[in-house]
Amino acid sequence: MEKKIPELTSALREKDGVHIFYLSEEEEAYIKNILVFILDGIKNGDYIFIVENPRLTPAIYQRLEQLVTKDELKSVQFTNNFEFYWSEGNFLPVSIIEYFKAKLNEATSEEKFFRTWGHIEWGSGDDIEDEILLYDKSATQFISENKFIAVCAYDLTRVSAGLQEKLRTRHSYLMEDDRINEIAAS
Repeated sequence: MEKKIPELTSALREKDGVHIFYLSEEEEAYIKNILVFILDGIKNGDYIFIVENPRLTPAIYQRLEQLVTKDELKSVQFTNNFEFYWSEGNFLPVSIIEYFKAKLNEATSEEKFFRTWGHIEWGSGDDIEDEILLYDKSATQFISENKFIAVCAYDLTRVSAGLQEKLRTRHSYLMEDDRINEIAAS
């Protein structure tokens, strides 16, 4: 994955925006993959926006500090995924896209390519499949219109087989802990 992610993102920079569906099973592999994504963005001078679980962020940030300079670290912005996706008290796709627009405007004003990684989670009692699909549809359109790379990361154990199948049809690529494959158009 250390070569696959940079090769893929390099090829995708010229496309009309790319939405990657990441199903992760193993936390250590997940952390390594997000680090590769971030390091590739730093190498390319990108604006990097990470929406991550507050439990994983310190481990990711600590490893990043060992790999990059303080100046390079400034190009990475982290935000708490629960606060981001649930800022209005519930999962509202319109509010989430508006927040992404603000971050994209920051990147554009700095004349930088925008890339984002969002770890999407919800509470155990929440039944939000319809909201996730609505958000995903809006996100795909927004990504395409604004030509950036976005990874939507999910924990495999939390996503039903039915939701997985629906999400596969809405993304250009499927990433797993040890591979990335283009998804054939349905």
